[in-house]
Amino acid sequence: MSEKRAPEYFADLISNVSHANGVFRITLAEQEAENSVTETVRILIPANQLKNVMQGIANAANEIRDKIQDSEQTGSARDGDTDSVK
Repeated sequence: MSEKRAPEYFADLISNVSHANGVFRITLAEQEAENSVTETVRILIPANQLKNVMQGIANAANEIRDKIQDSEQTGSARDGDTDSVK
């Protein structure tokens, strides 16, 4: 099996969303300067799958947020413990 990786694109905003022929087209872009936006990639999602895709992204984002919060709380607890040892 090939170890080929999916291409990666940086995007920090959604520049356009459209729908035609049962397909959502979501164009992601990168803001390079104050008023300069460069489109980086367009994602095509069948309309009947949009809800599942968006729910998957939301669920993943929530899991990542929870892990970060748990890590921060654990780190704070450890920091507190080391301060009390001093």
